[in-house]
Amino acid sequence: MAEICELASTTTMLSQPLSLDAMMETSNAQDDNPEVMPISTPTAIDIASLQATIERLCAELKQTQAELKQTRTEIDMLRNQRTQDLNQSIIETNHAQFPSLPSAAQSLPPWKDTARLNSIKQSMLEKLQQRRIQRQENAACFLQPLSENQDFEYTYIPTKARVPIGQLRNCLCRLDINNSRILDINYPTRNIVALLVHNDYAPELKAHLQKFKVAVNENFNPCDGSILMDPKYEQNTKEERNSLAFMHHCDRMKRAINYIRVPVKTAVARYFYNQGWIDKQTFTETLTTTGSKPTDVFYVNQDADMNISDFDDNISQL
Repeated sequence: MAEICELASTTTMLSQPLSLDAMMETSNAQDDNPEVMPISTPTAIDIASLQATIERLCAELKQTQAELKQTRTEIDMLRNQRTQDLNQSIIETNHAQFPSLPSAAQSLPPWKDTARLNSIKQSMLEKLQQRRIQRQENAACFLQPLSENQDFEYTYIPTKARVPIGQLRNCLCRLDINNSRILDINYPTRNIVALLVHNDYAPELKAHLQKFKVAVNENFNPCDGSILMDPKYEQNTKEERNSLAFMHHCDRMKRAINYIRVPVKTAVARYFYNQGWIDKQTFTETLTTTGSKPTDVFYVNQDADMNISDFDDNISQL
């Protein structure tokens, strides 16, 4: 810019013609002072060249200003876009972490949600119907003629882990297995669970398990010494291991007697005694035990969780 101004001023000075007095003064000054250089008169070519330079610089200045304006416009656009993207990201993050509250129409109380009430009613009715069928089957078994085979047997099935008995019974319940028919559950060895059932129910249980591809171990012997996995028995002979396995099996049978329901406890104890799994003293104590007996011969452990009459009342109130 300074260069343009300087050129403009120089051009203005050069473009003005010198007066006669000025030329005479200049001539006299040159005569008085011979060292002063004579002033050369600019030609028309020099003036035209300077004017062309000024025009070129002005054009470049205008171009630079236009480019600068365009650059500023692009910078402002980028800043606005960045601000919008940042605000959108913040809004999405807040919406994901803090979702909006449901509207008044959506947040209905449970007792006014018709679909939810119908679902609860349907579920309760299905459970009630399942419980009634179970009690009817138990009543029908009581009215059947006496079975010729009054013994019991253990059904051995594989398992991946040793879970609590209650959890295992829940698993059997999900498979639609009547838990009231499973008199005892124990773990004779690793990855094997034993289910004590009546002989008449054993084929039905095995057939039901096969529907879910559950293989029954028919050749398992709880008194075989090979099932002992404790490292402390590795040095024992085969006879000693068999004797120890039988001893542990008898201990399991004694504990099982204490958890079997009273209506079938005597029959199971007699079966264990005939098999030689419990001694006569344990069998006699089982016969003479006077525990709390349920008034209903069709009593099921699951009935303690929910009373049928209360169940009907709850449904009627809904």
